[in-house]
Amino acid sequence: MRLGIDVGGTNTDAVVVNDEGKLFSWAKHLTTVDIISGIHTAASEALSEANIQPENITGVFLGTTHVVNALFHPRQLAKTALVRIVKRPSAIKPGLQWPDHLKKYIKKIYQLRSNNHYTGSKNNIDIPVVEQLKDIIADIENEGIQSICIVGSFSPLYESEEVEVQQKIREYFPYIPITMSHEIGSTGFLERENASLLNAILSSVIREAMVSIAELFKQLRLECPYWLTQNDGSLMEIKDAMNYPILTIGSGVTNSLRGAAILSKLQCCIVVDVGGSTIDIGRIINGHPEASVGPSTILNIPVNVRMPRIESLPYGGGSLISMKDGAIDIEDTIASDIEHDGMAWGGECWTLTDSFLKVFPESFNDEKISMNELEQLSAVDCRKVISRVSKEMKDCIARLQLKNEELPVVLVGGGSPLLAEQVFGKYEKIYHPAGYPICNALGACFAPLSAEIDKVFWLNNKTKQEEVAKAKNSIIEELRLKGATKESIRLISVEEFPFDYLKGDVLRIRIKGLGEIK
Repeated sequence: MRLGIDVGGTNTDAVVVNDEGKLFSWAKHLTTVDIISGIHTAASEALSEANIQPENITGVFLGTTHVVNALFHPRQLAKTALVRIVKRPSAIKPGLQWPDHLKKYIKKIYQLRSNNHYTGSKNNIDIPVVEQLKDIIADIENEGIQSICIVGSFSPLYESEEVEVQQKIREYFPYIPITMSHEIGSTGFLERENASLLNAILSSVIREAMVSIAELFKQLRLECPYWLTQNDGSLMEIKDAMNYPILTIGSGVTNSLRGAAILSKLQCCIVVDVGGSTIDIGRIINGHPEASVGPSTILNIPVNVRMPRIESLPYGGGSLISMKDGAIDIEDTIASDIEHDGMAWGGECWTLTDSFLKVFPESFNDEKISMNELEQLSAVDCRKVISRVSKEMKDCIARLQLKNEELPVVLVGGGSPLLAEQVFGKYEKIYHPAGYPICNALGACFAPLSAEIDKVFWLNNKTKQEEVAKAKNSIIEELRLKGATKESIRLISVEEFPFDYLKGDVLRIRIKGLGEIK
């Protein structure tokens, strides 16, 4: 038996299923500010309804938007020091293209001189990097730094400099989280630095949440292994999530995509997930969420972290609506408070959900809804809102459709009933499966284990084939150690990128493997 939990911006869902995917119970509750009490309520109710004893649960699978929400609405972010290891001091300021509310967490910038050249040669006179740290260490303590990010300009080729700096700093600050860029991203200095800085800034958010979740599972007497889902829809251990929170940012969406594929039994489709804060649209190819190709962005910040290929609309069922000079304005969401403040529930806030209910009152069933307050809304204005949202969603779907065929569309998420007939009625291949409100938690239960290498190698006296074979074997061994069954392990991508402009044989190897848990 498996317990799946998804913590969204509006609701926290929990499901109990067996290994074959049979659903025994599910629960849905509003997400709480601390997220922990919401998880406790949903998980307890799902276990009680299924009449399952905690010792019969063999794994807990958790997906959460807690980390990405901390970026949108800063909370518990860490004051971070950036340590650059460069050939010469860089005039490029970190945090380019960052929103101001995040940039302010980059508190200090230090620059150390690298002894390496990209050609493989070294300086004639070495100044050990660790010897340059003396003044920096004293300053870090005086500034009250809470997290440290180390970025070497040549770390895809020489990770040793970052490791040396990390070890030296760790001697003085054993408890401060330290991010090394070679563990986060590969080539592309600014993208790698952005991703590493975001990871460092998020370190406090994820650590506090994971400690609380571990304590919660003990209270629920769940003594089984538990995992978080990450950006590519695969599983990661809690300790890895604490070190690499940026890898969990896209987990909520990928859980939804996988859950939609399971519910619809489709191997290839487009998924529209209608939530309280956002509407996310992605594609399932051969049963797996499609990953983005090339650099991706987080809050429009370029990063080189693999993310799901998603078209997101920055509004959902709880988004506030207003009219200004006849134009529609869609503002911040009240997703978690919609049952208190939304007009359909007797509140005073005009939301996206209210607009649909005004025009299509039978589209959404909730015994708490009263249509009386909606009488003050203009049906014409509400139709304008629906028209705009419909057009933008259909434009996203069109960008994701394959040229040679029309993929079916699967609607999921708590707000999907608002759209099923009203917006997509004319589409021939529309699926709105039973279980649509809890597809995220269901998708988390069947996420695979993954392992990935994205690294630059000096071949020296080795052949390309030898280095690739060695990398493949390391992926297989990593999956086996994580708990994947031998027969389920498969390499889903093997990519090689030669560097023609470097002297000597240099090769970037990127390999990804998946496996199912025992």
